[in-house]
Amino acid sequence: MSREILVTADKRVSELMKEFNEVFSYLRLRLYTSEARLYIGVDTLTPYRVDIDSLIGDVRVKSGRDGVISIDGAKSIGALEQEFYDTFGLVAQICYTSADGNNTYTYQKEQDQMTLSQFNAKCEAEGCISGEWK
Repeated sequence: MSREILVTADKRVSELMKEFNEVFSYLRLRLYTSEARLYIGVDTLTPYRVDIDSLIGDVRVKSGRDGVISIDGAKSIGALEQEFYDTFGLVAQICYTSADGNNTYTYQKEQDQMTLSQFNAKCEAEGCISGEWK
């Protein structure tokens, strides 16, 4: 059982990214502005990436909500990504680095249905590179 990560408006993006990678060592969490939704699976999202030195509250699109997101290994990738959008108006993407060094987003339906723990274990079994949070 993995530990729980709480995401609040006063958490720094880089702190969240590091904490996520400590729990799911073969996965990375990336946050993007809402415009990135138009390009998922089609193009690179890098131009829409939020400043990792900012607080979640400073980069979120949806205001007036004190929302909290709880992340644990039982949550599916798709549910987590949707929760970030619904709560903060941010596009979240779970990423990994394959054994051959390619950085990849999870955007296939089968991947989105897997839990974070399942996908982390799959990446480990496939020889993906661990410990890369940036």
